[in-house]
Amino acid sequence: MKISFNKKEIVDVLSKIQGITGRKTSLTITSDILIKAVGSSITITANDMETAFYGTYGAEVDREGILSINSKKFYEILREYPDDEILVNEVENRWVEIGRGDSIYHIVSSDHENFPETPVIEDVEFIEIKSKDLKKMVEMSSVIGYSGDEKRIYVIGSLIEKIINDGSERLRIVSTDSKRLHCYDAEFKGTLNLPEESIIVPKKGLSELNKFIDGNKESFNVGIKDNHFIFQDENESVMIKLLEGEYPDYKPVINYQDMIPVEVDRMMFSTLMKRISILTSDDYKSVILNFKSNELMVTITNPEIGESKERIMIPFSADEIKSAFNPRYFMDALGLFEDSIVVLNLKESKSPCIIKSLDNDRLICVIMAMHIS
Repeated sequence: MKISFNKKEIVDVLSKIQGITGRKTSLTITSDILIKAVGSSITITANDMETAFYGTYGAEVDREGILSINSKKFYEILREYPDDEILVNEVENRWVEIGRGDSIYHIVSSDHENFPETPVIEDVEFIEIKSKDLKKMVEMSSVIGYSGDEKRIYVIGSLIEKIINDGSERLRIVSTDSKRLHCYDAEFKGTLNLPEESIIVPKKGLSELNKFIDGNKESFNVGIKDNHFIFQDENESVMIKLLEGEYPDYKPVINYQDMIPVEVDRMMFSTLMKRISILTSDDYKSVILNFKSNELMVTITNPEIGESKERIMIPFSADEIKSAFNPRYFMDALGLFEDSIVVLNLKESKSPCIIKSLDNDRLICVIMAMHIS
């Protein structure tokens, strides 16, 4: 294989797939990318057995071929290479020559026949989603992370389902770690037929997908088929293998109908949570929120560090509610909203706090109350 291409475009895509090729798997070759040159274009494939990427790009192909090469080293060489046009020439015994003239690299490639097979998924019924909505869905899911030894399917993955809201179909994504829950509904165009079993997409794959959602584009196509969540752009596709398992019934958790709504300034409340969280630690993560007549008193007592108390005026006329929450969960949730005013829905000391927009229910964030010591 002998090809030349524009550096900027290929370096950009290689930077985005480092998370896929950098994941440790049982096969060392998943740290490679597969490059195939045919006609006047090249295809670049990355596959960690859970998330697969496939992209096609223009190139000058002097000799067609296919090779498997280490993704990280190839990316680093191209990124630092001084010229805008880069020549890649496969020579004998799987050695690959990169560059020309005074700047040339020689690195060894792998046997491309050992590269994991990329899923071939045909006849997908795609739906069209606005890029800002898809971005929000993916970011909302990724905010709630998990530890490396986590095994619970509903924690390492996010639920995707179709719902009916005000007579129109929406695509919903739900993410939780059992201490908090985020739920977001997006409008879409097209027909979406989902299997009866739960559609649970790995958060790791969604995090990688986020790198390919260009906010400058109007919309993207997504679909679900053959146990994969599929994202498609003009010349790029991402396929994420679904997780198998049941997702718990979350709907009672997001029901705020019998709760007390409290309107707060989003930025002001987020800044307050940021200040008060300074005194939290691994052993003392909670702050006390005391809602009473037209005021909110926020306190933290950490024997390891110290204590803090702040009071703000809010419109609250119900019976006093005193609850403990993790302030960092509020900061994460409030960062997902764009509204200047949000609504905190409360009920009693042990009940969760449900955050929503003043005008709609498209985004709902639930934060579970903690024990008051």
